[in-house]
Amino acid sequence: MTRILVLTTTYPNNESDWTGAFIHSLVRAIQDRGFDLEVLAPSDGTYYGCRSLDGIPVHRFGYFLPHSLERLTKGAGGIPENIATSVLARIQIVPMMAVFILRTILAVWRSDLIYANWIGAGFVGAIASRFSGKPLVVSFRGDDGYLARDRPIWKLVTKWVIGQSSHVTAVSNELSDIMKDLGADTSRLSVPRFGVDTSLFFPGNKNPAERFPLVMIFVGSLIPKKGLQDLIEALATPDLGDVHLVVVGDGYFACELKILAQDKLQKDQVFWRGIAPPVEVAKLMRDADFLVLPSYTEGSPNVIKEAMASALPVIGTRVGGIPDLVTEGKTGLLYNPGDIESLRQCIRIMLKNRGTRLKMGWSARKKLDDSGLNWESTARDFESIFSRALEKT
Repeated sequence: MTRILVLTTTYPNNESDWTGAFIHSLVRAIQDRGFDLEVLAPSDGTYYGCRSLDGIPVHRFGYFLPHSLERLTKGAGGIPENIATSVLARIQIVPMMAVFILRTILAVWRSDLIYANWIGAGFVGAIASRFSGKPLVVSFRGDDGYLARDRPIWKLVTKWVIGQSSHVTAVSNELSDIMKDLGADTSRLSVPRFGVDTSLFFPGNKNPAERFPLVMIFVGSLIPKKGLQDLIEALATPDLGDVHLVVVGDGYFACELKILAQDKLQKDQVFWRGIAPPVEVAKLMRDADFLVLPSYTEGSPNVIKEAMASALPVIGTRVGGIPDLVTEGKTGLLYNPGDIESLRQCIRIMLKNRGTRLKMGWSARKKLDDSGLNWESTARDFESIFSRALEKT
């Protein structure tokens, strides 16, 4: 049985934890293909040491003393947002990486292959691969690729990691192009299908008649780059005053967003759910009429795939992998990030015609099914990638 060491900077602590849940879904699907996996990740403060999640051992390590002062891996938005907003988080980059490298080198000898998610874990995996000779597969998922494109230091690090990798995967065609520009050989680069749990996210029973008020849903971290402030501004017009917005998520920008909504929108127009377990997110999607994701940057957002599985049309921005998922005019509507008036017009189109919304939603579900965007397909894609990486050793 092939043994795989999974490196990641974000991973859920339990079945109800939404943070990095898609990584766990991928790992679990790969395990079902007959691989033996263990996960190594920095702690987010919930626990330290080893626990099992769905039969997969997850090793969590601390990186700063006292642990109560650890900031780098805590909160919404992950490491990039923490680095941008906290001096203490920036100070903790070096000790976290040092501990991560040491723990990986100690663990890698139990494994046949290293699988790293995001550039930070990829850098750690590259060092461990050099020490051990074990093949390395790295997945780039969004911000790490864009930082490598735009910032010289990140670019140098990413180029080195790519050079040490047996195979590189990207979550979108845009990220794949960035990796090519950074030197990734096309024979060692792929865009595998990243799936969604269709047993959890599925269409709801819509009422045969139009209902009011209509409900749109936003799911994501409450941080500026997710663009929720733009959605609130877009709703601040009399003809959209009856539209309800359900916000699922939390983050350091939550207070500012709530103040903005209180100032701009009708009373009780927004329902602030906070962080919700996946099973509740799925129910909220089934009860909604459409999803809005007004992000300024994205990889290949799982929330859009979850909406597609739920037969929801999507309003999204033309960034990252969103245009790969949303077929404009057929499964949803797209606009340029920050263009609040265009977002407002997209919402009006969704409100105008129930038949159009339903048709878009079912077209989205069909596209998801036709594309094989489920975890079983994802696992098959990675099984092929891992096999190729192992053949080269």
